[in-house]
Amino acid sequence: MRLQYQFTFKEYLEASRISTKLVSLSKFELWTRAVVIAAGGIAYIVAGLNPLWGYFIIGFSICYIPLVKFVERRNIRSRDRSLLWSVIFLQMRFWFKSGIAAPSFIPWFLMWTIGQLLYWIFEFFGIFHLRSWRQKTNIWHELVTLQVTESGLELETTNVSLNLKWKFYSHFSETENLFIIYFSDFQHFFPKRAFKPEQHQAFREFLCSNIVPALNS
Repeated sequence: MRLQYQFTFKEYLEASRISTKLVSLSKFELWTRAVVIAAGGIAYIVAGLNPLWGYFIIGFSICYIPLVKFVERRNIRSRDRSLLWSVIFLQMRFWFKSGIAAPSFIPWFLMWTIGQLLYWIFEFFGIFHLRSWRQKTNIWHELVTLQVTESGLELETTNVSLNLKWKFYSHFSETENLFIIYFSDFQHFFPKRAFKPEQHQAFREFLCSNIVPALNS
């Protein structure tokens, strides 16, 4: 079996997210965050500030766990792991130290909430990855020739030529758009659109007969 392909940005983005080790939030942390965010929204309303923003924060707290689970299913990391707690405790410290009656940390809840939503939207559409994609000059932009044989895989680009035996790989999995073959701490990605419909199953059979499928594939 022989085919040629070039990666698209969508495939690069999916591969980039798969190759990034995602550390999921624990159930305790998720529920604690949701409760704390809701408390911030209630305090915003009680403090007599703009009630609409308070309701917005409460609404965000209700949607927080489903949102996090959604971005985790998409292999999108949340970079607010310590930011939320640092904002809360720094502002509370300032509040008690200065003796301010109104909870001054509440506006930071609003800023964090809006900022986190924007971050997830940008991550979902891959905006943060566009610059990295444009600067890539390796296999992601080159025309790749793949030769599938009984002994292994032969990959060739303008600058690289690889001949890897099946025993070199540990396991494989697949997504809607990619075949993923693992070796050591790295992966090889193969876009499914490069295969003709009848080649999909043939390639899958090659993989199953030579490599152990991943448990979640």
